[in-house]
Amino acid sequence: MTLTAPTIAHGETRLVPSLAVSERYDSNVFFVSGGNLEDYVTNISPQVKVDHKGRLIDGTVQGGAIGEVYVKNPRLNYIAPNGGVTLNLDNAVAQLVRGTGLKVSDTFYYTPQPPAFVAPGTGSQVSEAFVRGIQAARANSFTNTGSVIGSYSLSPRVDLQATYMHRRIRFGTTFVSSTSSQFFNTTFQTVTAGPQVKISPLDTLTLTYQYQQADFSQCEGFQTHGGIMGWTRAFTPTLQANVMAGMTVIEPSNSVQYLVTTSLEKQFQNTATILSYSRGVYPSFFLNGLPLLSQVVTATVSHRLTALLTATASGNYAKNESVPAGTLDYESYGVTVGLNYIVSRILKATLAYTNSEYKQHFSGQSARFDRNMVMVSLTADWN
Repeated sequence: MTLTAPTIAHGETRLVPSLAVSERYDSNVFFVSGGNLEDYVTNISPQVKVDHKGRLIDGTVQGGAIGEVYVKNPRLNYIAPNGGVTLNLDNAVAQLVRGTGLKVSDTFYYTPQPPAFVAPGTGSQVSEAFVRGIQAARANSFTNTGSVIGSYSLSPRVDLQATYMHRRIRFGTTFVSSTSSQFFNTTFQTVTAGPQVKISPLDTLTLTYQYQQADFSQCEGFQTHGGIMGWTRAFTPTLQANVMAGMTVIEPSNSVQYLVTTSLEKQFQNTATILSYSRGVYPSFFLNGLPLLSQVVTATVSHRLTALLTATASGNYAKNESVPAGTLDYESYGVTVGLNYIVSRILKATLAYTNSEYKQHFSGQSARFDRNMVMVSLTADWN
């Protein structure tokens, strides 16, 4: 079969389709312990992206679907839509007030198997607030994330920036008995504001006030407010570090917690590495609606073996504890190793193995399960 590039260009507008097809062995398709849980799954994912670059507006609209077919559990077969839009309105709003900027985005994602971890660079449309190492039992879920980022340039070195993010997750049909009442429709809103200062050509300092509000469908929510200081340093063209630290107060419990987000990116001749750690307050959407003190560590290494073959390895570890402590906690890890081979300019083949383990403790009861996956995939991207 010969694949040709159907990219269509009309001025500054490009239509970019893609298609991914994969086969995988999955040792645990229900995300629980006990019983015969394994299956063989075919995944087909067509996607379309439209990029537009105009004098006043730059934007991207994308959409598609994921379809899966199960050999042993055909009742799990599904087709799930996803999509999103991102608009850069900087040039348009600058016509009204010089120095202002505005970016708007919105994404939606439907799936019966929301991921516990997402590796950097995958372009997942699931909000980070709901990807903190928590793997709930299999259930239909709808996730929507919208954001608005506004900025104003006070001087060549100082910008003011404010953001608003609205994230929600809704649950439908469950596939494991007795779990329907354990899911909580959750809305999580975040507001930030503060200056960004370019203190040198290599260093950027940020001072941010952050307010968060979580609302649950079946219980009382919570709020947080606090301050964060950030520093980004480009040591060399191939080494960059980012550190953010601060404090927040969780209400109504009045618990004070420290926040940390840090990352280190290093590019070698044939190897790229990313190491990150974050400690923040996020909502629990499974078992009990509570604020979680969430810690996640992620490491990713990519090594180019040849011009066409690349080996990758990534690891994730998460620890989530309820505030106040003792009511609910999750602990999990996931490791993925793989090979990526460039078949042609538009076609890539991937072989990957993933091992993950999940533990949870709630109201004096404990549960744990693991999951192993082997996947072979082909992805055609007419970019």
